[in-house]
Amino acid sequence: MTNILVLTNKGDITSDFIVQNLSDSGVPFYRLNTDEIGNSIRLSFDIVNNEYLIHDEGRDIIIDLLQIKSVYFRRPEILVHSKDVTIGEKNFIKSELSFTLEAIYKILGNAFWVNTVDAIRAAENKIYQLMLAKAIGFSIPNTILSNQPSSALSFFSKNNSSCIIKPIKSGLVSGETEEGVIFTSKLHLDENNVTRILNCPVYLQNLIPKNADLRVTLIGEKLFCAMIHSQEEEESSVDWRKAGHPLRHSVHELPKEITAKCFELAKKLNLNFAAIDFILDQKNNYIFLEINPNGQWAWIERQLNFKISDEITNLLIKNAA
Repeated sequence: MTNILVLTNKGDITSDFIVQNLSDSGVPFYRLNTDEIGNSIRLSFDIVNNEYLIHDEGRDIIIDLLQIKSVYFRRPEILVHSKDVTIGEKNFIKSELSFTLEAIYKILGNAFWVNTVDAIRAAENKIYQLMLAKAIGFSIPNTILSNQPSSALSFFSKNNSSCIIKPIKSGLVSGETEEGVIFTSKLHLDENNVTRILNCPVYLQNLIPKNADLRVTLIGEKLFCAMIHSQEEEESSVDWRKAGHPLRHSVHELPKEITAKCFELAKKLNLNFAAIDFILDQKNNYIFLEINPNGQWAWIERQLNFKISDEITNLLIKNAA
């Protein structure tokens, strides 16, 4: 009987860590690559007879969703396999597939999740995150979200004309012909350019001089903290992700009160997994930046030999028993 489900796509390398661990453990599991629905994956949901089955033609197996007790939600994706369709038809198929996935999430509503879709969606809101972090007692940057030019200029002036701008969501830019990433960047505002914010609120913070960046990975009752030595390179000084090559990482021990607040924040957001970003400023204060409820972690496991995949695997197995 298969009790553990990994929800992702066929190109997700991070899930490979969990799949390998589950295979080594001998515990029955199934990896549902949602981008294969419509190709090798067939669904059969009979509501009257309470039967919810996944037919994997490629592996010649049938999975009963009602038997699933533990779910790892990673990176489900939608792919339209039909070739001879119009753009309108393609969009319709995408919508149908999207709502089919939503149905799967609801069918699995009684299972243990790392993390539930609802919890991820709530936690991804950066303004909501900061409100909770501030209420818990974390130090946070001076922050404004605004499309009011006078408010933005006032904020810029009050913070000594030293501010950054960042996306309020993921920063990924994708379209029919273009792809890219919007990184956190230094900002200059004046009367000549501030009216550009009228059409869309911008997310501004004061630029904090820092010693390093910190990435905290929290799984259940376990926590790992990596120091990312972002200030060793100019290009990574504002946003460490802009580095042209891998940055130096080291193990960092958080103060007990910061650790406790991390767990408190995850609990308030109903998260069993979280990636939390901090700045360690030049006075060694811990400044909360954001929490990612479905953040990447494989590169840290490789660099620092953190047992992140083991902890996720153990959590899934424990709650599938």
